Amino acid sequence: KYGPNSDSTRRLDVGGRAELQANIAQLAATYMKSHQQLEHESWLQNNPQPPDVCRLSLTPTFFWYDNTHICETAHYRDFIFDPKYRMVARGGFVEDKVSPVIKKTVARLGLIEGHARFGCFLLDDHSGMFFTGHLDGGSYTPLEERKAMEAKRRKQKGEVVG
Repeated sequence: KYGPNSDSTRRLDVGGRAELQANIAQLAATYMKSHQQLEHESWLQNNPQPPDVCRLSLTPTFFWYDNTHICETAHYRDFIFDPKYRMVARGGFVEDKVSPVIKKTVARLGLIEGHARFGCFLLDDHSGMFFTGHLDGGSYTPLEERKAMEAKRRKQKGEVVG
């Protein structure tokens, strides 16, 4: 089950790392005060849902993520990889080439019109949990711990650690 107060959020395992758990809780609390969440709550007041249903939303994003996602094959074929648009060359990284174009187009045309052609969204279950992030928790890990992790990784690869 997903959504606010679900098993997926209550049982989030961060390996006993209190600082990471606190940072994630703070992000969730901030999200709960966001415009997106407040609009969702307002919508739910006017459109009651059964208690066992989690309403999902698609959130426009200005970045093309390489994470698991859903996209029509035709969108890739007829837009992203079509040579006439010169978006991404064969073997290139979509996220590196398309993200700057999305941002410029949205700045020029506004969110609705500028974003429409790109069709990249993140799925929001309104749990307050982050949409996307690095599984290694690097942005939440204290500097000393990150240094130790890097030294361990380099040692395992046989690199000189100094």
